[in-house]
Amino acid sequence: MKKIVFILLSAVMCLTANAQFFEKVNHIGALESNSSKDWTKSWTQWNPKNATYGTVSDTNTLNSPTGEVNITTTITLDPSKVYLLRSLVVVRNGGKLIIPAGTIIRGQSNSQSSPKQYATIVVERGGYIQIDGTVTNPVVLTSAKPIGSRDRGDWGGLVLCGKAINNQGTDIQMEGFNNVALDNTLAKHGGINDDDNSGSINNLRIEFGGVAFEPNKEINGLTFCSVGRNTTINNVQVSFSGDDSYEWFGGTVNCKHLISFKTTDDDFDTDFGYRGAVQFGISFKDSSYYDLSWNSSSGASTSETFESDNDASGSGKLPLTTAVFSNMTCVGPIPAGMTWSQLSITQKGAFRRGVRIRRNSRLSIVNSIFMGYRNFVMFDGDSVLVNSGVKSNKVSDKNDLFRNNYIYGVKASAPVGATNTGLAEISAGSNVILLDSWIRYSINNNTIDTNTFKPGFLVNTNNFTSPDFRPMDLNVQPNFEYGILGFYGVTQVKVVGKVKSVSAYPNPTNGEYIVEFTSTQSFNADVFVTDLNGRMVRKMTTMSVISGNNFVNVNLSDLNSGLYFFHIQGGNNNIVYQVVVTK
Repeated sequence: MKKIVFILLSAVMCLTANAQFFEKVNHIGALESNSSKDWTKSWTQWNPKNATYGTVSDTNTLNSPTGEVNITTTITLDPSKVYLLRSLVVVRNGGKLIIPAGTIIRGQSNSQSSPKQYATIVVERGGYIQIDGTVTNPVVLTSAKPIGSRDRGDWGGLVLCGKAINNQGTDIQMEGFNNVALDNTLAKHGGINDDDNSGSINNLRIEFGGVAFEPNKEINGLTFCSVGRNTTINNVQVSFSGDDSYEWFGGTVNCKHLISFKTTDDDFDTDFGYRGAVQFGISFKDSSYYDLSWNSSSGASTSETFESDNDASGSGKLPLTTAVFSNMTCVGPIPAGMTWSQLSITQKGAFRRGVRIRRNSRLSIVNSIFMGYRNFVMFDGDSVLVNSGVKSNKVSDKNDLFRNNYIYGVKASAPVGATNTGLAEISAGSNVILLDSWIRYSINNNTIDTNTFKPGFLVNTNNFTSPDFRPMDLNVQPNFEYGILGFYGVTQVKVVGKVKSVSAYPNPTNGEYIVEFTSTQSFNADVFVTDLNGRMVRKMTTMSVISGNNFVNVNLSDLNSGLYFFHIQGGNNNIVYQVVVTK
């Protein structure tokens, strides 16, 4: 017998939940000028290449002769020890790894050993990790190499796999893990539980991760694979990662106080329908650290602060990538006081822009500061230009892609027909002026500062081992408008028009359920069901919607197990529900 689990969060419920997550503050960017409120103090490390971490005292707990350590019960590490990590440590379903404050784990990978040493921690679906660092005593995952020889890719990274919804399926695998020699079934993720809980992470530093499991498939510093919103992420610094610092593949996890420092590729990468929220983040680019494949004929990758896709093909698969990032301070590869022209030819090719929203993504970045890039924003692809409102020269009512931001050091103008203006960039030159104008449009409330890019806007970003990202003066920041955060994309139920969802029941059901809604107008509506690829799998008869209360009685018991989308559409109205059918 099949069961239909109906996942319904009304727009009002979602907006309320995310509004509760976001703190209302009187500044944009990650920090305010008051040093006593600098949340980066004490637990961070800006010079990990020369940090002293102690001699390894435990070589057994996180290592195995087989190359894989499986945790199926509760394991608590001892903060008085310094642990060596060579193996794959896998927290299995029902297992729990507790890492107390002050614990240091030093990773060492070796692809030539037998068995291979992947030096990576993977939390599988149903597993749980608890990292209990404090502001004065953080947990550190770093390189096992001595001072002066540490570098990107010395070990793997931390991968969390959950049961939340993504737009690729309920049982997909993180790239690269299909070729892991020890166990090619690891890092599968996806499900139907957006409230899933993979654990809690507080005050954690991840340094020198990013080993490549195979060419061009490096591990990120911290990877979220379909991680649910009941997972806690607060105060994490990823430094010198061999790939991205953070990447989200679907899921709904919310994060606060993230730092990306001198990473190789992207700082914040979002894919597969990630719908969570991130507030307070810092990214710092060093022009000496970039993706070495930037000029490769196969798989070239330039290094951005934000890179966002819906999926690799740019499909309209639901849920769309609609995460909201707020209060980010983003420092690009051009040091204050220099210009783009002073970078080397390689650096110019490796770094192009601060934000690249592409492949049908609906990512939103608001209340943030950007400085030190060639081009600040790239809307890559027609779908992004259309859905943002660029092509219609208005603010879209569906999302807040790029609003209430402060962009420092931008050219005042650009030649017509160029592919970039110093502010905006697109993949085809015919629309770049439209995008430039749209970003400057007063309703978007972005401040475009064309003053000469020089030190002093932030306290000190040219000190590469002890930077200070606080603004020099609150007066340099535009007026804060909290109401500008629409959170439109975070909803799981899309409601457009005069129709409002009321309820759906029973939940769960053996096959038949009823959807009730109200309408302020009468119209004829099509009722149909689509799959993850947008293909129609069920077309019901047209219904006559009345002004007042309406209901639809549906039975989907003949559908195969999977995620579907139930539509009521007509008269300029559209409701989309997520429906999961399981046997």
